[in-house]
Amino acid sequence: MSRAPLPEWLASTLDQQEPVAPGEIHTTARVQVVEWGLPTLRDEEWRWTNLRALTRPLPKPEQTAAPQGSGVNAILPQAIFICFAGGKLVECPGELPDGLRLTPLREADIDQRAAAFAPKAVTPDDALLALNTATAAEGLIIDIAANADIKPPIVLEFLDAPSETTAQTRVLVRCGPHSRVTLIETATGADGVTSWRNSVLVAALAANSQLTHLSLGVDGDARLLTDRSFVTLARDARYRSINIQLGGQLVRREIDVNITDTGAHCDLFGLMMPRAKQVLDTHTRLTHGAAHTTSDERYQVIADESGRGIFKGRILVAQDAQKIEAYQSSRNLLLSDSAEIDTKPELEIYADDVKCSHGATIGRLDDEALYYLQSRGISTANARKLLIAGFAQEIVDLLVTPELVEWMGGIISRRLERQNAQ
Repeated sequence: MSRAPLPEWLASTLDQQEPVAPGEIHTTARVQVVEWGLPTLRDEEWRWTNLRALTRPLPKPEQTAAPQGSGVNAILPQAIFICFAGGKLVECPGELPDGLRLTPLREADIDQRAAAFAPKAVTPDDALLALNTATAAEGLIIDIAANADIKPPIVLEFLDAPSETTAQTRVLVRCGPHSRVTLIETATGADGVTSWRNSVLVAALAANSQLTHLSLGVDGDARLLTDRSFVTLARDARYRSINIQLGGQLVRREIDVNITDTGAHCDLFGLMMPRAKQVLDTHTRLTHGAAHTTSDERYQVIADESGRGIFKGRILVAQDAQKIEAYQSSRNLLLSDSAEIDTKPELEIYADDVKCSHGATIGRLDDEALYYLQSRGISTANARKLLIAGFAQEIVDLLVTPELVEWMGGIISRRLERQNAQ
């Protein structure tokens, strides 16, 4: 298959920054980037996601305004707050609780950096992973010591600020045996400002460790995000991912989870609410590579105006992964004739003693429920808002603290009010 070459503006940035990936890893990735270019609609894993917006040069920084923060640090004042702006690490706390260590990637030794860049690009579908490996100049290593219970959440705030080049960030999270931590990623950008961040997060969960990982994209109607997470679970580890995306011209998140030993469990929950001409896309790939493991996956999309929501979830059960349980659900609301939702749940099973199920539904608001609310004196607009907010709240209620639940619920409610007023 012929491939689209790397856009000239992007090719010209390959040597502008000193990369942090170790020499051979960086060299291999750079060759891959030049050879593969960017994914296109001809690639199966990208056939619903058009990256045309990435082929145009980004606006110069002086032409745009800087974004504001998400506000999470105000509602969680006890949190450990780390900030990246335009891909650069600009805020990192010095005082940390016992059992937590933060190391800027550029200050890490070669073995640590090799661990951060361990996931290798294998096929042209991994072109953006290769691009990150070849050009990432900033990043962070988060180490949780064995038996550490980090009470305050760690907040990684990404301010997708304007830049002439794409922001490339790499984060490594290592959870020691019997440790516990919550990591919250927030992504914001100034409305009307085009910026592109291409990020990779690698998480290694040792035996009996627990990682709760929230990814919250709340605003920035023109920001571009391509993001990939690689998560490995050892024996009896617990990983919970909650992915809520409300804003962005194009947001593509890929979550790869590999369960490698018995007793481990994974939750993958998500909500996407595309509107206007937004494209919000999540691809998940979950591998049960060991017996006696479990997983639960629930994704919901609410698409309005000309928005497009995409969910593709793949569960692979390896041949020796007997006695596993894996459940996947994709439930979706289509609110406009011009909106679009593409969903594709997949099961690939090579073991014979398993409990697995998947399902997908796409529908509109329930006419009977609308009529019931209207019969109680509620206007059509408010009735619609109540039903939509209630559907979204099923995922929002899974957030780890009441403060976060109230904050995210308020954002969704105000957004629905603005849409009703238009």
